[in-house]
Amino acid sequence: MAAAPEQMGQRVSRRASVPWWLGCLALGAVFLLGRVLPHLDAGGTSFPGYWLVARELLDGVPVVRLYDEAYLHGRLAEEGFRGDVLFGPPTLVLTALPVASLDYTSARAAWMLGVLSPALVVALAWLLRPLGLAGLVLFGVLLLGRPVAANMEVAQIYPLMLLAHCVGLHAWRRGRPGLSALGLAPMIAVRGWYGLPQALGWLVAGRWRGLVAAGLGAASLCLASLPVVGGAAWAHFLGVQLPAAGRSETAYVLAYQTWRSLALHLSTLHPQHSPDPPLLGSGPVPYLLGVAVILGLSVALGRRCRPGEDRGLGFALWTCAALLLAPVAEDHHFVLVALPVAVLWQLGDRRLQAAVALALLLLVPPWGFDHPELLGGWRSLLAYPRVYGVGLLWLGCLEAAWRLPARPLARAPTESPESPGEVPQ
Repeated sequence: MAAAPEQMGQRVSRRASVPWWLGCLALGAVFLLGRVLPHLDAGGTSFPGYWLVARELLDGVPVVRLYDEAYLHGRLAEEGFRGDVLFGPPTLVLTALPVASLDYTSARAAWMLGVLSPALVVALAWLLRPLGLAGLVLFGVLLLGRPVAANMEVAQIYPLMLLAHCVGLHAWRRGRPGLSALGLAPMIAVRGWYGLPQALGWLVAGRWRGLVAAGLGAASLCLASLPVVGGAAWAHFLGVQLPAAGRSETAYVLAYQTWRSLALHLSTLHPQHSPDPPLLGSGPVPYLLGVAVILGLSVALGRRCRPGEDRGLGFALWTCAALLLAPVAEDHHFVLVALPVAVLWQLGDRRLQAAVALALLLLVPPWGFDHPELLGGWRSLLAYPRVYGVGLLWLGCLEAAWRLPARPLARAPTESPESPGEVPQ
């Protein structure tokens, strides 16, 4: 008996998917050999600090003391490392607790091989699988690009953040605001900024339950951390570190690729990081004007996006806005662009796909933008390729949202309006 057409179609689909998965495995092997293994025992600047603060927490050191830069730098020096101070909510300390009892080399290897690498590969595969051969090409471009390489060097949590973004995107596509909390709440609780714009996106789209679910979830996680990290640590973070971050001189460093860094670099004098700002005297006006434009357009066109109906466009839009408006964003943060890249490419519009390709040229290569010759004058505009790449993706999301109907589509009736005996004309 001949196979049914549906069964034949399923067989063809399965056969067609085999080369895609084999390609993913091959690229994953290249990634493991070229990006992960060389950095298994690297000192870096981020992971030593996270490992040490988690270790100190296990030894009974109060978390509030771990915000003391002199103490932490001293402890890092004793261990033979240079590393970052603890910058972020106290919940950030908890992320490294699973490996804190191991020695540094074992902890880093377990973290990279058991957590970061699987999270990254799974997230990229899930995002790009619907794109077929184009998805395989994008998989390789993203996996072997500079943002992923930077993540392997610093061993921060952004591959996990990308996986959490995937959970949020899945909830958006299904139109399930409660499910969104599974992805957004941990991001808000651990990183504060990422996850918050996407949660606001639910409200803008008219689904306020998404924002409430994410907010309640994040608040619950923060409250649950109190017995471990202590109230003094939260008081220090909210009352001291967070306000100080707004006044930080690091905003002018070229390595931070955000709208804030670009705008303040052009308008504010700093003897070391911004010696010749071309817009000197304008103060924070360019920065605030840009924030108003980015937020205004995102809100205006984000209202057209409909969870469950727009194929994830609204979630991609707010992911781009989050990256543009982030307080700081170094190379490893830009692994998150995989989400809007996948969403925009899947829409099938050639112009949008061309914009995505151009954006990847700005986002993926290891551009040497952090050079002294780019510090002053209008030349500093050449030092922000990542900002322009994310900006292109954001504009692509806006254009796609512009094409959506201005009002929500009417829901299909659950029952036929005709009477049972009436014949439709």
